[in-house]
Amino acid sequence: MNKVESTIVGILLGGACAWLSFVTCWWTAAIVHAHVAGVSVSVVIVSALAGLLGGIVLDILFLRRWIRGFYAASLWLLAVVYGALCVVAVASFMGLPVGTFALGLQAGAYAGRRQLHNPSDGNAGHGLRRAAFFAALLTAGAALPIGILALQERSVVDLFQKILGIESWGAVRAFTIIDGGCCLMNDGMG
Repeated sequence: MNKVESTIVGILLGGACAWLSFVTCWWTAAIVHAHVAGVSVSVVIVSALAGLLGGIVLDILFLRRWIRGFYAASLWLLAVVYGALCVVAVASFMGLPVGTFALGLQAGAYAGRRQLHNPSDGNAGHGLRRAAFFAALLTAGAALPIGILALQERSVVDLFQKILGIESWGAVRAFTIIDGGCCLMNDGMG
């Protein structure tokens, strides 16, 4: 891995670690605040900042090692981290799949670079298709519930009826769900 690539990997890994620890501590404290009487909002703020600080400390301690082993990391660990990042991306973009699409692009770039740095049994296409399918599956899994919720709003359905020229509300829902699912799966497999 050259210097530019290791710098980019370091920025992405360092940012992901700090962001995930920040969000994990923030959301955990927010849940405790919502369900436990007497827990003040300042506890949520302190927890979130403690999570950010913890992520930065983890970066300081382990980032060089993570960069060196980046293309040899366990696929299960990568899948768990990718799943956590998908949850954060959906929340960060308020339900729009923009963040999960960006993560899917990064997953594809990672899968290709991993194959380049650690060639497997010569069947590169299989590993790349698996990575694409996994990214598309998580993107669809994140987008489908949000899309179904959006179709519960009459204004969204009216907009689709006007654009598509369809009169039936049920037909708009069916068309949107089927078309969106096919597009996501095609995007992930193509």
